Amino acid sequence: MSSSVSNWILRKLSAYRGFAYVLPFGLMTVITYGEWEQDALLWPIGAAIIIPGVLIRLWATKHIGRRMPWIKKGKYLIKTGPYAIVRNPLYVGNIMIAVGLSLFSELVWFVPIVFIYLFTLYHLVAQFEEKKLSDRWGEDYLAYLREVPRWIPRIGGFRAIKTGGFKWGDAFRSEVPSLYVVTFAILIFVLKEFLL
Repeated sequence: MSSSVSNWILRKLSAYRGFAYVLPFGLMTVITYGEWEQDALLWPIGAAIIIPGVLIRLWATKHIGRRMPWIKKGKYLIKTGPYAIVRNPLYVGNIMIAVGLSLFSELVWFVPIVFIYLFTLYHLVAQFEEKKLSDRWGEDYLAYLREVPRWIPRIGGFRAIKTGGFKWGDAFRSEVPSLYVVTFAILIFVLKEFLL
């Protein structure tokens, strides 16, 4: 595959990564094969994974800023908050939420599929974004790449965790659409439990 074709694919994956949930959650809503009917176990474990995922997203949004179309992002290289311990906290939060929701669907066998699917997608997108950010920020970003791991949180850098960021209210308002999606998915799985 030529590099221009692979760049085009990566650009499209990056642009449409917000729709990454559609395929797995569409499948989870209609598949009933192999459901493990242990709600008293699966739902608390699912919630125990979803809640930290949501909080990680909220914390990351507090540091990266609100998603407002009239404000151009990327004026500063963000290296504070969760970005001081892992380069892709939003993606980590998304994967945690998806795994938790997979447990809500009672399709325990589907959990590794969702994890591998999203991790692979986000890994490719992260590599693509890192190239763009390296071009944009130069040595500053290359130093950041050397200091902070892509996926496995580093222990250390705790001073940078507390510094910087925007207002919590702004972060929460920015995350409201994500909270709606999570709530909607949970309601779908509640309905699936009682209707199918």
